[in-house]
Amino acid sequence: MRQTIKARYHDGVLQPLEPLILADEAEVQLTVETESTVSVDDILQRATRVYQGLTSDEIAQVENIALNRQQFFREPAA
Repeated sequence: MRQTIKARYHDGVLQPLEPLILADEAEVQLTVETESTVSVDDILQRATRVYQGLTSDEIAQVENIALNRQQFFREPAA
């Protein structure tokens, strides 16, 4: 029997998004096809839109915040 379902991959496990019609412990063969692939051109176009309308100083501030890893860590409790 063939079923086509959607699933989500999380922490190394495929999680079906709808019930499967399978006997317990049934062995299956999977073919994995991702829903969307993003080309390098798409990524560059999206990145360009992020900075659209910003001055070079504003862009520098955004990049400084994004690249400063200390911004992402909590300060130790006093």
